[in-house]
Amino acid sequence: MKVRGLIQTSLTSELTAEADDAESARALIEAQVPDGFDLLQVHNAMPRGGRVIATAVIRESAVQELEAEGADYAAARDALRAKVPADHRLLSIVVAA
Repeated sequence: MKVRGLIQTSLTSELTAEADDAESARALIEAQVPDGFDLLQVHNAMPRGGRVIATAVIRESAVQELEAEGADYAAARDALRAKVPADHRLLSIVVAA
């Protein structure tokens, strides 16, 4: 049996922006997100001084496809999972035709 799976990197990076209010800080963050990346989280902090500092976590949105074979579904699934690099996560598994 053959299975296919989609994987995506689990590596993230951070962006920061500073503004007078949370809405403006978020807008600055959103403007910094490069094409091909997903905005995962935004956290706002207001240290002394009254300015809002937004910190964001982003991750590359591209996915890759892997294939594996095995005697049955469980063996093929295990073979596919073994191919997933340590810095990636498995998004889905489907039986290949």
